[in-house]
Amino acid sequence: MEETKRRPFAVSLLVSLIDRPATALAEIAAYPRWRWVLPVILLIGAMIASIVLTGPLTVEQTQQAVQQQLANLPAEQAEMVRAQIARLQQPQVLLATAIGTGLMGLLLSWLMASAILYFSVLIAGGDVSFTGLFATLPWTWLPFALRDVVQTGYIVYKNELIANPGLSYFVSTGKLVEDAGNLLYNAVARVDLFTLWHLALVFVVLWVLPRFSKGKAFVLVLVYAALSLGLRLVPALLVRAFMPG
Repeated sequence: MEETKRRPFAVSLLVSLIDRPATALAEIAAYPRWRWVLPVILLIGAMIASIVLTGPLTVEQTQQAVQQQLANLPAEQAEMVRAQIARLQQPQVLLATAIGTGLMGLLLSWLMASAILYFSVLIAGGDVSFTGLFATLPWTWLPFALRDVVQTGYIVYKNELIANPGLSYFVSTGKLVEDAGNLLYNAVARVDLFTLWHLALVFVVLWVLPRFSKGKAFVLVLVYAALSLGLRLVPALLVRAFMPG
C-alpha cells in the first residue's frame, strides 16, 4: 500500500515562501483547504496592531488637517461644522472606524484582486482554479503585513508618523489635504520594496499555476498592478471631489 504523502504545515510554508516561493505557492494552490487562514490572521493582526499603536498620532494629525480646512471657512460656518464633527473626532470612534474600514478594505481587496487575476488568466488563454487562486492570494500579501510591522516599529520608536511613504516625498507639497487628493502622490506612495516583493510573488503565481511563460506572466503582473492601483486611487478621487475650491 502506497504511503500517503504528508502535506507541509502552513507555518512551514512561511519559510518556503522566502527561499522556495514557486514550490510553496504551487503547494498552497493545489491543496488550499484552510491554509488561507494563517496569512489572513497575520494580515489582520499586523493591521490592527498598527492602527492601535499609531492611533494617538493619527488622531492628532487628523485633527490638525480638519482645523486647516476649517480655517478656510467663514467663522459661523466653521463653528457649525466643528460642532457637527466633534463626535466623529473622538479617539474611540476614529479607532473603531479605522479598524472597520481596514477589515472591509481587506475583504474587498481580496475579492477584487482574485477576480482581476482569475479573469486575466482566462483572457490570456490559461486555466486556473478560482478556489486555488483565492486561497493563494493572501500569501502574496504577507509582505504588506511585514511592512505594517516595520513601519509601526519605526513610528513607535520615533513617536511620529511617516510623513511621505514610498516615493511620495518627491511629489509632496507638505500639505496633508492637498497631498491626500493628489493622484500622483497617492500612486508613488505605494511604491516600495514590500510592494515589489508582493508583485514578485504574484508573478510566481502566474508563472506556476497556469504555467504561463515568464513573458506572459510579467505582462499580466503589469495589468494586475495597474488595475489594483486604479482601484486604490478611488479614495484620492473622492478627496479631490469634496475639496473646497
